[in-house]
Amino acid sequence: MSFWSRIERRLGDLADDLLLDDYRDQVTQARALVDAGDPYAAIDVIEALLRDKPEHGHALIVLGAARLATHEPARAKDAFERALRSRGGDPSALCGLGEALYETGAYEESISVLGRAVQEAAGDRSLLAEAYRTLGLAWRQLGDVDKAIRELRKAVAEAPGDAEARAALGEAMLEDNADPDEARKHLDKAVEADPPPAVAFLALGRLSLADQVPALAAQHFARALALVESDQSPPGRRIALAAACGLGDAALGSRDPAGALAHYLAALAIDPRRAETHAKLAEAHRAIGNYHASLDSFDRALQTVRPERSAEGAESKGAILSRALDTALSAGDTTRANRYAHDLLALVPDHPRALVALALARLDAGQPDAARSFLAPALNAASPDPEAHLALARVELAHGDPDAAARAAKAALRVDPHHDRARAILVEARAKAFGADIPADADIRQVATVLERIAPSSVGDIARATADLDQPLLVTVMGEFSSGKSSFVNAFIGADIAPTGITPTTATINVVRFGAEQGGRIVTRDGAVLTLAWDALFTHLRALTPDAARAIDRVEILLPLPSLEKIAIVDTPGLNSILPEHEQTARAFIARADAVVWVFTAGQGGKKSERAALEKIKAEGRRVLGVLNKRDQLSESDEREVIAYITQSLGELIEGVVPFSARKALAHKTAGENDDGNWSALVAALEDRFFSHARQLKRAACARRLSDVVARARTAIDSDRIAASHAAELARDAAAQLDRAAAELATKSVDAERRAFAEATTSLYRRAAREVLDLVQPRRLPFQSNSATPADRDYLIALLDAGYESALEAGRRRVTTALTTATAGAYAAAAALTPALGAEVASDVARVVADRTRLVLAQVFDRARAYLRGYLVGGFVERFFTEDLPRVALAEDAVFHALLRNGPDLDREIATPLARAGAAAISDISRRLAHWAGVADVAAFDLDTGVARALDTVAAHLR
Repeated sequence: MSFWSRIERRLGDLADDLLLDDYRDQVTQARALVDAGDPYAAIDVIEALLRDKPEHGHALIVLGAARLATHEPARAKDAFERALRSRGGDPSALCGLGEALYETGAYEESISVLGRAVQEAAGDRSLLAEAYRTLGLAWRQLGDVDKAIRELRKAVAEAPGDAEARAALGEAMLEDNADPDEARKHLDKAVEADPPPAVAFLALGRLSLADQVPALAAQHFARALALVESDQSPPGRRIALAAACGLGDAALGSRDPAGALAHYLAALAIDPRRAETHAKLAEAHRAIGNYHASLDSFDRALQTVRPERSAEGAESKGAILSRALDTALSAGDTTRANRYAHDLLALVPDHPRALVALALARLDAGQPDAARSFLAPALNAASPDPEAHLALARVELAHGDPDAAARAAKAALRVDPHHDRARAILVEARAKAFGADIPADADIRQVATVLERIAPSSVGDIARATADLDQPLLVTVMGEFSSGKSSFVNAFIGADIAPTGITPTTATINVVRFGAEQGGRIVTRDGAVLTLAWDALFTHLRALTPDAARAIDRVEILLPLPSLEKIAIVDTPGLNSILPEHEQTARAFIARADAVVWVFTAGQGGKKSERAALEKIKAEGRRVLGVLNKRDQLSESDEREVIAYITQSLGELIEGVVPFSARKALAHKTAGENDDGNWSALVAALEDRFFSHARQLKRAACARRLSDVVARARTAIDSDRIAASHAAELARDAAAQLDRAAAELATKSVDAERRAFAEATTSLYRRAAREVLDLVQPRRLPFQSNSATPADRDYLIALLDAGYESALEAGRRRVTTALTTATAGAYAAAAALTPALGAEVASDVARVVADRTRLVLAQVFDRARAYLRGYLVGGFVERFFTEDLPRVALAEDAVFHALLRNGPDLDREIATPLARAGAAAISDISRRLAHWAGVADVAAFDLDTGVARALDTVAAHLR
């Protein structure tokens, strides 16, 4: 739009300047050419005129307007200045000069000249609109957004159809964080012009970015760029620069950093000295992962930033330094981070992230205590900083406290669950805390020490397992009832000490072990211990009743025999005859056993019940030696046949079968009988299978018990990990459901509110129309008017106000219910997350839901209430009584339509804000749930890469 088209001056206003009709025709022709979009032809016409009349003021004004149209602000400035020399104080020339100065970048001088133009305009609305518009633009460039908005509002008031003024006002309002709905209204009207102002698309692009719609933003920025493609004036280049940067921002929002990089490079080609463009280029490099190039671009941005002495320059440098510092920390470039931190602290004392960088520098210098002191303010800041917690984690690692380091890393991840460096340091801290870097040649005690750190709740089991390493070899004697197990024990020891011939109901678990003196202890199931002398012990055992036997956990038989210094023997009741009360104790001894001797009885070995028991023992990794007792009851051929049968039936479960006679072996040892019952062969087998491998057997038994601890711990960890992952998945599902609810609220609920308010206002205006008919005094003569008293006006205001209030309150209740329904899943998801993350999650989600609900109600209904009251008091009712009522026909429909026609636009004031605010609120809740889902993922990640990984390492060393 040309300068002349905007100010709409009439040629006749300057008729007194035109000395000859020829000049009038030439000026008129030139103005028409400018308005037709051919300013170059207009310049030819005017320059021909000026050769005859060099100081023709009106011609010079038209020449200045043409130079503005050809984007030659310096030459336009010269033309307007010449015009002012011949037409001093001419408001058109002043206005044109102010615009030319603005376009050359002389903003303060432009403001001064435009102020004179306003004074000289003498109420000319077209001139005032032009002057106010350019004043607003100039103040905008000087950074005074408040003054810019003030002047641009005046421009729109003087010329509501000025698209450029509306576009500039909408853009300035967005910069000032003013009402986005009002800004959008001005921008939407601006883009209806032909051609539309580029700045309107620029501002709409920024609005779309704020609404997180980068694809739409890119379309707006592309339109803005196309509109100024050939405009090389400073304003045109500024718009092109902003549009190119906006396209880069939209590309980043669409996760296209390579595309963003290309747009930012295009912006740099327009103005290579703009610091913010270099900073944006740095962000694109960082998004790609090229930290070195990113930091180089930040350095160039800091070199080209405006002087620090201006408030805007200091603010811009502080923002760039903060982003550069974040990048340096992410890149691990402590040298640059330290430099950025010092520069940032000079601008913003006690900046938390800068203090983090200084702490890391002290840590690198080997001063962890100094580093900790720098971190204290950042850690105590109101807004938690993940980098501060991460730096603390590094300090704790350097200080040798990996548990504290892990807590600090998890605190960082609670703020930012996707922080890669925090996850890495958590893994490192866990590895050091658990000591899971076990040497390849570590002995089992070292492995047990590591396991104690990993599974502290099982320290007792681990200690007992390792304590058994120093104990005699534990051999458990098993077999069916009456197979001769106790006889075998007596023969092995060489003394008739194990009770024999008892019934299943009075059987006990007997542990024969070394003791300094001959005697015994009876340990009951409740932990009581009865110590008895040798003779009294057996008397007591033989006198046991079934109930008394059930109360006994085990009987310890102590003998001062050298053979028992290396081996302890557990005599268990017979298979399938063990008392239920003894089963748990027996299993515990079997689990602790280093080896098992299975006693078969002559003529009955190899039964199915024995196979089932032996399969369980084999599955637990125990070595089993078979002993065929009572061989003295078999012939040689029968003995061979029984051994062959047992070997054929159970050979894979036992390490051979040794025929043996416990009765003869005992007689051989006690009475010197010649027949040793094959004792020598049994001793050789025991030596070969067990005794010579005592150390390996003890280690294997310990490893089995430790493996059980690992398995139990892993089961618990897997359960917790699965629960955390499941809770995270539930939270993500709830977040997705909330996103769908946000879309539905923006459509279904808003449509329902539109209908409800339409019905409510229709009913209200009908009632008001009937009341007006009762109140008004109809005209009696043709020249008279319908009239009402001031009290009638006040009554109608009160009536409408009460009706609006009732409609708003009903709408508030409906929207509250809709929001409650939409967000109900958030509470269930928070409850699912609580076991893994703590009660904080539920309270945080509840707070966010409550805060966002209150915000929606305030943004929609409280705002609408204030607007409607202002609308009523500010002129709606007054205009109805003074303009509509005097002329309207006194019929209900006529009055109703008069009220409806001039009533407030409730769709704009309620439905549109509700769609935006409601969707934004639910999306905020969705993002909060997604955040906590990420934190639950961290909990699962910590278990999987921390405890679980350490357990796997231990398990590998136990194999």
